[in-house]
Amino acid sequence: YMFGIWGFSDIIRNAFDEFPALKEKVGIVLIKGVLKEDQEGVDVLRKWGSVEQDMARQFEEKGLKGVGIKLIPRRFYDPALSRYCRHELTHIADMLDPTFDYDPDTKVGQNPGEETLILHRYRILWCMNIDSRLVRAGKDPMLTREDRFKEFRSWYRKIPPAQLKSVFEGLWQADFLTHAELTEMASDTLRVMDRAIEVEGGDVPATLNKVILMPGFPCPLCRFPTYSWVEDLENKVEKHVLDFIRENHPGWDAEYGACDRCVEVYRLRSEGVV
Repeated sequence: YMFGIWGFSDIIRNAFDEFPALKEKVGIVLIKGVLKEDQEGVDVLRKWGSVEQDMARQFEEKGLKGVGIKLIPRRFYDPALSRYCRHELTHIADMLDPTFDYDPDTKVGQNPGEETLILHRYRILWCMNIDSRLVRAGKDPMLTREDRFKEFRSWYRKIPPAQLKSVFEGLWQADFLTHAELTEMASDTLRVMDRAIEVEGGDVPATLNKVILMPGFPCPLCRFPTYSWVEDLENKVEKHVLDFIRENHPGWDAEYGACDRCVEVYRLRSEGVV
């Protein structure tokens, strides 16, 4: 009740005015307060709880969707609230766009650590694409191009700086990225690097057959997530050790890398110590 008296409902309602097509698809919007910024977000109501799902189901029977918005209370006094709502409602518009082909049940990663990394990168890439589209539409983005670059750089430290600039520019200029494309890029850094374009001061990376060893991804030998890769194995590890690994793991090659623990174990085994 007080939410409406204080005028907060009008803020949300006005935000939807920028999305007439989305407005026609949504039957109910539920606002939920959260304590931390990393808990904020929007979603098509599916997993909020039985009460919310039941309310949303009433509208779904009419062909409409229920939308949930999670906000920290002080957000309503933030001058950037309109930018935030515009950005987040674009997420919802994408989710309900058949072209985007959103699938919230998509499974990613081979372990919890890898799944978390991929989901974070998915969000970073999606937010970047949305803000770039808003800029091209002449609207204020949630974050500036410069801030999005800093965010992107922090999650893709393995890409050399000069190449990073070309990759980011290619992503920033992308018209529209689908759920499948975002998932593929979030799961495979090479697919991100494929987006590189020629820019001044940047290099287009040669990604053909290149393997990038990402922290948190599983070692190809033990299959456990690792943050301690041994790279450039051909120069750092003895030939007889590499041959021993190949004998025990047909199809493996040095370019695939290995965790430091596996390298040490196979070194000892090749020498008959264990």
